[in-house]
Amino acid sequence: MQIIKAGLKSAKPADLVGKSEHIEADMTGNANFPTPSPKVSDLTAARTSLVAAISEAEGGAHAAIATKNAAAKTLAQLLTKMARYVNSVAAGDVAKAVSSGFELAKRPEPIDHLEAPTKFEGRTAAIAGQVDLRWKSVYGARMYFVYMLENAVWKNIGMVSKARFTAAGLTTDKQYSFRVAAVGRIGEGPVSQEVTAKAA
Repeated sequence: MQIIKAGLKSAKPADLVGKSEHIEADMTGNANFPTPSPKVSDLTAARTSLVAAISEAEGGAHAAIATKNAAAKTLAQLLTKMARYVNSVAAGDVAKAVSSGFELAKRPEPIDHLEAPTKFEGRTAAIAGQVDLRWKSVYGARMYFVYMLENAVWKNIGMVSKARFTAAGLTTDKQYSFRVAAVGRIGEGPVSQEVTAKAA
């Protein structure tokens, strides 16, 4: 489970140096991570090499710049490996993970509402007495309730996990009206627009 992230996207060599210094300080003697892999000393060595390479590259020599880039890549790889190690050992414990000095990975936003299903279509099926229903999936939906209008009352005729349903046992050539609603962790969302279709 990813709790923290290396946070190295678009990081420049100087950023890597600062990042590594921070991680090294927080990981040194950290009881939550007694046997870090890679070792903190490996980070320190790679960071020291990068600092020297950055200084050498200030003159603009191509070889020095190539050395700096290679040193930056090495340190970035070590930091990425350390982030993986932290995630593995923390095993879901946020407090333990952040003690490493790494930043929290972005958590998905909690779903506090469901949209009404859209692009809801009803088509005459290939089998007699059936209507095929389809709609666009709703973010956060775990199931869908399908409703059919019967004697002026909307009756729940099915519950499905996918965004399609076949209404069966209908009267051939008769028109039927349907609605569908998404169901998620927070309960049932608003119903879709009504669609009408003729049974096969």
